[in-house]
Amino acid sequence: MQFQYVISIEQQSATEVRAEAQAAAAEARAEAQAEAARVRVEAQQIREQAREIREQVDRQVREQVQQIRIGQGPGGEGVILVPPPVRHNDIPPHVMEVITIFVVAAVICIVGLPIARALGRWIDRRGLPSPVNAELAAQMNRIEQAVDTMSVEVERISEAQRFQAKLLSDREQVRA
Repeated sequence: MQFQYVISIEQQSATEVRAEAQAAAAEARAEAQAEAARVRVEAQQIREQAREIREQVDRQVREQVQQIRIGQGPGGEGVILVPPPVRHNDIPPHVMEVITIFVVAAVICIVGLPIARALGRWIDRRGLPSPVNAELAAQMNRIEQAVDTMSVEVERISEAQRFQAKLLSDREQVRA
């Protein structure tokens, strides 16, 4: 019985520790949520303050521009100052240069590539030998035919010599 009592006391203490841990976690979660809500409220206030400051600056600029249009300077003098126009969504200045360079490069590639290919082909064709004169071609054909005819005749002569050599060898065998 004493052993069961010790186990039940340990189980009770483990349950109490779990409950305390869960309570501490819930408390930490609640504190974190409260802190997040406070930070959100502060961020919203800062955004509103920034918007109000922007509106004040815009209003002051409009008033100064209105005074300039009337012909008065900022202090009421007769000096006319013209501020540059305020543009919020302008393209940055260097972007136009990059676009111009890109377009020029594309045009050079589109126009220059066929021209370069044609020039290369022309240079390749220039390296070929010039066509043969018609008289020279006819003369070469006649020479080729004469050489063919001579080779056939030489073959016939060699065949005749072999035949005569065979006859002579047969005649000597018959005598012997």
